[in-house]
Amino acid sequence: MIGQKTEAVEAFWQKCRSSFGIDADDYFVGTFAEPRFAPYHDTLLDLVDAGKKRATAHLAMDFVRNGIPRRTPGDYWMVVDGGNRPRYLIRITDVDERPFREVTQMFAAREGEGDSSLRYWREVHLDYFERQCKDWGIPWQDDYPVVCEGFELVATYPL
Repeated sequence: MIGQKTEAVEAFWQKCRSSFGIDADDYFVGTFAEPRFAPYHDTLLDLVDAGKKRATAHLAMDFVRNGIPRRTPGDYWMVVDGGNRPRYLIRITDVDERPFREVTQMFAAREGEGDSSLRYWREVHLDYFERQCKDWGIPWQDDYPVVCEGFELVATYPL
């Protein structure tokens, strides 16, 4: 995940706070995936527009290795594209952590990628997570914990 609080990101956040009566003071900023390992990242954003993508997943160790605080239900997340431009404000609705091999069909369908099947989810995420692990110099294991985050769309840029 990459992302920074830029002037454009902050302006969109403040507009959303005002428009939707959001009383939270802080928010997360980032992409759904690290574009180095997922060059298709920005196409995932179209799935949010289509109402298909309402969840995302990360290796638990990704948060630790990259110094990213874990999100909890109720947290706001400004999703940016690969160029760090604001695209969506989402609110985390639920968070579950489980080994990769135990991610469910229900979660895969919420992610909405490909044909929304667990088979597709595993293929795509295995490729992504293996690339991450290789970059980190560690071997892939299918028992690594995956953080599964559900979300609701609050706003699309621009308002």
